[in-house]
Amino acid sequence: MNRSRFTTVVALALLLCANLPVFGQSAQHQYAGGNKIFTHSSIEQAWQLAVKEQRPLLVMFESDHCVYCRRMLSETYGHPAIRRMLARDAETVLAKAEDYRPLIKRMGIRGYPTTLVVSPEGKVLDVVEGFVDAKAFSERVIPLLAKGAPRVGEASASFK
Repeated sequence: MNRSRFTTVVALALLLCANLPVFGQSAQHQYAGGNKIFTHSSIEQAWQLAVKEQRPLLVMFESDHCVYCRRMLSETYGHPAIRRMLARDAETVLAKAEDYRPLIKRMGIRGYPTTLVVSPEGKVLDVVEGFVDAKAFSERVIPLLAKGAPRVGEASASFK
């Protein structure tokens, strides 16, 4: 099996078989900039819908007391263009690192925030480590979420 296919299979297996807990999240974890950004309370729940709806899964892993996590929530995920794109094109989860330690260890995540983008076929499209501002996030992640041709110009236009 080639390396790319192996990575896809491993990622899918981790997401489906990690025996992840389902947990509720406080309003602070579900909202960024006053608008609901992260629409699911667990990775499992979001993954099931992502597969059913054929939409990518976006997971932001955060840790308690992480200054850069809060900054990314307010500045990046709180940006109107990013909120619109995520609502339209992805299933989203804000995952507390403390609740997903086995998955984080298997994925090799070492710091927070870390954003994981997974296709509905189970392929890891990108792993964004650390704080990324709205413009850089738009240029890097939004094309991965687009159905069909990338809409980079649409996402980036509001950052000029």
